[in-house]
This record gives sequence, C-alpha cells and structure tokens, in this order.
Amino acid sequence: MNLATGVKEARLNVPDPEEDHVSSGLTIVDDSDFVHIEAKSEEAFISHEDPSFQHPMRPPADTVAESSSFSEVVNQIKEDSSQDAVKLLSALEDLEDLSHSYHWGLSLAKDGALIHKLLQLLLPSNLSLEIRSLATLVFGTALRNNPAALDAALSHFYRDEWPEGPLEAVIAALLHEHAPMLLNRMMFLLSSLCQDKHQLHRFLDAGGIEILIGVYDAMSAGSDGESKTRTKITHFLVDNLMPSDQEDELTLEESKLDADWTIIQLHRLEEQRQNRVVIS
Repeated sequence: MNLATGVKEARLNVPDPEEDHVSSGLTIVDDSDFVHIEAKSEEAFISHEDPSFQHPMRPPADTVAESSSFSEVVNQIKEDSSQDAVKLLSALEDLEDLSHSYHWGLSLAKDGALIHKLLQLLLPSNLSLEIRSLATLVFGTALRNNPAALDAALSHFYRDEWPEGPLEAVIAALLHEHAPMLLNRMMFLLSSLCQDKHQLHRFLDAGGIEILIGVYDAMSAGSDGESKTRTKITHFLVDNLMPSDQEDELTLEESKLDADWTIIQLHRLEEQRQNRVVIS
C-alpha cells in the first residue's frame, strides 16, 4: 500500500500466501528399513541458534512512509487486545500487507514483543475468528520465503519464559479447531514454519502425520472451505514429505484430482515412521 496516497499497489515477485506453495527443500528418504528427513540443500537452512549468521537489512525504496506506517500498526497491535476490534483488524490488515516485504517481514520477526503478541492473538480466546485468522496469516506471511525472518522469529521461543512456540499453537489448532478459514491459515503458517528443518522434525515427532490425517478425514470434499483445507494438506505433503522420485511420478494437480491419494500417502508415511521408531 502506498502510504502517501492510500492506494494499494502490487508488489513484484511475491507469491500469494493463500494460493502458491513453495517447496521447503526437505524430503523424507525411504531406505527400506527406516525413513529419515534430509535437506535437499544444506544451504537452505540456517539454525536460529547460529550466532554467526548476520541478517541483511536492506530497506525498501519507500522507507520513510512505510516505516511510519509500520511503527504505527505495530504499536496498535501491541496494545491490549480488548481494544476496538475494528481498529485491531485494520492494523493487522496493514501489517499483513507490509509483511510481504523481506525488510518488514524481518523487522516484524525481530520484534520479540510483537511476535509474542501475534501468537497470543491467534490462540483460542474471546477474540473473533476473523482476528485470530488474520493474526495467523500475518505470522505466516512474514516468515514465508524469508529465512532470516524465520530464524529471527524462532529465536524468541523455546526458552524458559517461552518454552513453546507458534508450531505448538498450530498443532493445538489442528487438533481442536473446526473452522475452515482458521485451519487453512494454520496450514499456511505450518508450511512457513516447516521451511526450517528443525521445525519439521518437531512437527513429525509430535505426531504431525496423524494430525494431518485427522484433519483431512474431518474435512468434506463438497465444501469450498473444507476442500481448500484438504488441498493445503496435499501441498504440505508434496512440498515437505514426499520423496523426489514420487513427486516426479505424480504431479500435484493429478494428486488433487484423486482424493484418496493424499490420505494413502499420509498413512504410508505414518506406517514408515512407526516402523522406524520400533527399529530404533
């Protein structure tokens, strides 16, 4: 959005977070006896525990106007969540728009207080479904295709004061929520988080495949919202869990035409995971 005119403008080379999917660069390798996850490119992942990594901060062209807007909406969101719901929604919408930028996505992720606030907003509460869904979308948008932002965001969790992170909130939502809009955005946030191989491992170790099976089975193929949830699960499966050779054998579009394909693959992967546990 152009802050000088109030007119929304397109950002180039930014995928639509609700539609596009990008491979995380991870695959599960089946070597007959057990399954393990490996990175397709080691350079694609940088641990948030690695202090040697320096985050590049190249400001966008319209720095002055966007900086003012960013600071304003961040301050609004950090205020008590009992504030006017309309103002909170507006602030979240503006922040989501800014978060497509590498620079502002990283700025958001480096602000620990803001990251914690976004997590609180997406958790179950008396807040509206719209606010929780939008907070989830903001979180996922800032991290998507932005490894530095993902690294920065994760650095605020898994410590004494915050022993759990956004992944655990996503898992809880997939287990207990039923609204397709919220589940769709939780799947988007899950995909963004699992660009980090450690988050993917953590999800699988928490029974992630069984969780996805449960959500997929609960969704109806006849409802647009629920069908979209199923499609997002298929995207996640293909991007993060399918061996490369199987990706070549069956394209994503073909798999979406066969509702049984996704559930069969998920059950197969869960069986392999359980066999690995028994062997180990």
